Amino acid sequence: MKNLLLFLSLMAGLNISGQNIIPIPADTTSQWCISRGYNDGVCANWYNSIYYVDGTIVHNGNVFYKIFETGEFYQEVINPPGPCDETYYYTAEYRGALRTENGKTYQLNENEENLLMDFTLNVGDTLFSCISPGLIIGSIDSVLVGTEYRKRFNFNNGDICNWMIEGIGHEAGLFEPMSTILEFDSEFHCYGENNIPLFGDMDCILNVGLEDYSMLNYNVSIYPNPTSGKFTINTSGLTNKIKSYFLTDIYGKLVLEKNANLVNDNVFEIDLTKYCSGIYFLRLNTENHGIIFRKIIKK
Repeated sequence: MKNLLLFLSLMAGLNISGQNIIPIPADTTSQWCISRGYNDGVCANWYNSIYYVDGTIVHNGNVFYKIFETGEFYQEVINPPGPCDETYYYTAEYRGALRTENGKTYQLNENEENLLMDFTLNVGDTLFSCISPGLIIGSIDSVLVGTEYRKRFNFNNGDICNWMIEGIGHEAGLFEPMSTILEFDSEFHCYGENNIPLFGDMDCILNVGLEDYSMLNYNVSIYPNPTSGKFTINTSGLTNKIKSYFLTDIYGKLVLEKNANLVNDNVFEIDLTKYCSGIYFLRLNTENHGIIFRKIIKK
C-alpha cells in the first residue's frame, strides 16, 4: 500500500512538472494595456497603448506573432513653462514580434532574435535577457487569469519589475525593460483576450479599433472642453440616437457610464467636478451600433 501511494505521489509530481507552459501570446486575440514614457528635461512624453496580435512573420524557420499598438501620445510639463501640449492618436503601429518555444519567449528585433523572458527557471535562478539585467527568481506561485491559473515568477531583487507571468508578460510591460532606465518609465495595466480583461485592472477597456472611434464625420459638439467640471454633449446633428456612453481615464479605467434607459436627450451634461484633473476618453454608442470617440480634458 505504501509503495502504491509513493508511486501515485511521484506520478502526480511528474504530471505537474510536465504541464505545458502557456506561451506569449497565449491567443491570437491577446491584448495588453501598457503605458510608457520618457522625460526629455522639459516634458514628460507618454504613450498609452493597447498592444494586440495581428498576423505572423517567419524568420529562420520560426513563426513570430506580430504585435501592433493603438493609443494616444500626450505631454505633461515637468519644468515650466514648457510648452508641453502636443497630443495625437496613433493606430496600427508595429511594435515588434514575439514567439515562445520550450517556455522561453523571444523578440524579433529587425533580423536579430533576443530572449525576453524564460518561464523554465526555478527558484534561485537568474534571468539574463535583453530586458533583464539579472533578476533573481525569489519564489514561484500562481495567479488566476480568467478561469485558469498561470505561473507567476517573483523577483527578489526587482526594482520597477517584481514579477513575470506565463502567457502575459511582466510588471513593467511586455517589450519594456525590467530595470530602471534613466528618464524612462513603463507600467502594465491589464491583459485580456477578445476585448475582455482577464488579469490586472479589470476595469480596463481593451479595444484595438481606436481609429473607428475618432471619426470626424459624426456631428457631435462637446463644450466647454477643456472643462473645469461640467460639460455638455450636443448630439442633435446625429441621425441616430445615443443609447449609452462610457467615460474612462487615461489608463482605460471606467469612470462613468449610462445605459440606454438613462440617455434620453440629444443634449445632456456630464459632471467631472469631483474627479481629478487630466485626460478622459468619452465613448458614445449609437442605436445603429456606431461608436463615437472623443477626448475630454479636465482642468
